[in-house]
Amino acid sequence: MAKQFRQPSGPAGSRIGIIMNNGNEILYDFTASAMQLQPDERILEIGFGNGKFFNKLFSKANNLHISGIDFSDIMLKEAREKNQAAIANGKLQLEFGNSEELPFADNSFDKVFCINVVYFWDDPLKHLQEINRVLKPGGQFYATIRSKSTMEMLPFIQYGFITYSEEDWKSVIHKTPLRFVKSERINEPTIEYDDKPFQMYSLCLVAEKK
Repeated sequence: MAKQFRQPSGPAGSRIGIIMNNGNEILYDFTASAMQLQPDERILEIGFGNGKFFNKLFSKANNLHISGIDFSDIMLKEAREKNQAAIANGKLQLEFGNSEELPFADNSFDKVFCINVVYFWDDPLKHLQEINRVLKPGGQFYATIRSKSTMEMLPFIQYGFITYSEEDWKSVIHKTPLRFVKSERINEPTIEYDDKPFQMYSLCLVAEKK
């Protein structure tokens, strides 16, 4: 399960894509709102999954250009199939790759975002240096994550997940050229855990290129 969440593949990959959509839609809406997208902006999503939610972004502002990168073959294939019209008219560009080495020019994007991705960065500084490179001066990076207390409830996080509190993430950002700006919190639906109600919450952590 942990391996599939990191990099969906094979027949199970499509099912994982659906599971991620179901679990992440509330976070996608939360992040899209936090970004306050403006007309003509250029946006990069890292780890777009099967691409179900790109239309949510396009509905936020006119004349957006969105790029995406994902290192799952099956997710890239499904995302291209779901978004053929946007790709054909040049509004959407989807690439295979890893955010340690982004295939985009310096100063390309107004905003970069990812949702439930940073857990899988073995060396987050490499990814953040690349994000800083492709952001325009003053551009912002939005990392949306489930809180450390929420993540620690999940039995599979011991297999390759790195969890963060807000302070943990600030400490990482301070080692990069980026500047931490703010965090926003969303409370998710309460779930039962050990026969008791448990309040899940997530954070959108915002950093800016100096």
